[in-house]
Amino acid sequence: MDNYFDIFRPEKISIPVLVDVPHAGEWIPEAIQKEMVVDGKTLKRDLDLYVDEFWINAIDHGATLIRSNVSRYVVDLNRANDDISELTVIGGERINKPGYYQDRGVVWRTTTDRVDVMAGPMSKAAFDNRIATFHTPYHKAIRNEIDRIRDEFGFCILLDAHSMPSLGRAGHSDSGSYRADIVPGDVKGTSCSFLLSNLLKHHFKNCEFSVQANNPYQGGWITRHFGDPDNHVHAIQIEVNRALYMNEKTFVKHEAGIARLLESNMALLPKLKTLIPDLTP
Repeated sequence: MDNYFDIFRPEKISIPVLVDVPHAGEWIPEAIQKEMVVDGKTLKRDLDLYVDEFWINAIDHGATLIRSNVSRYVVDLNRANDDISELTVIGGERINKPGYYQDRGVVWRTTTDRVDVMAGPMSKAAFDNRIATFHTPYHKAIRNEIDRIRDEFGFCILLDAHSMPSLGRAGHSDSGSYRADIVPGDVKGTSCSFLLSNLLKHHFKNCEFSVQANNPYQGGWITRHFGDPDNHVHAIQIEVNRALYMNEKTFVKHEAGIARLLESNMALLPKLKTLIPDLTP
């Protein structure tokens, strides 16, 4: 694969919005696939399949879209580059500091169901190569797009697009509970302006989705890393319940569900223009 990620820019940027989709990609390099012990169906279960499809028309509304084509089992782009379990990578000083997610840090040793992904721990050299090849360029691209948008408008809104299982899985704070349709995560009000969070919440409610802010997801590393309201970067994570648009067991898409989400997301983007007077420094 030539493009590990794609950037779609409108001919003219009319709104200061960057949408990023880090987990919809499925591609795994052959050499890395040989190191894995999970089957293809399992590899799909933890991906945010099809999320790019209900944001793909963002450029038609003057926003920029960046999406990864690489599976999160190669590298999880929503983790810090030093979020590592000592059981995942052999050697290296950073390995003495296990990541927050333990064996599901920036490289996943097991799935969310505790099924082994890797046949064994990887070398420090192999790990560094994955970070340099996949993680660093993606986040550099996000930073460049944020800076470009902020330079033009005075601020930037980053919409970090994800999906979530419809039921809380074992080990999660909401294990066994049915989740809301849409979960905006602003790290309890620290990654973006309240005006942005409030607009998103009311927009999706008006589109007849159930909405639960920051529960069970407050925002991952991308939201926390790039969200910097004091410096005019407002980042918010948007988690979508997978039952709205796919069969979670067979991974078959519900085209009507995708169409509904696409329509609601595209209706959101023009509304963000209303925040310009309040967010401009």
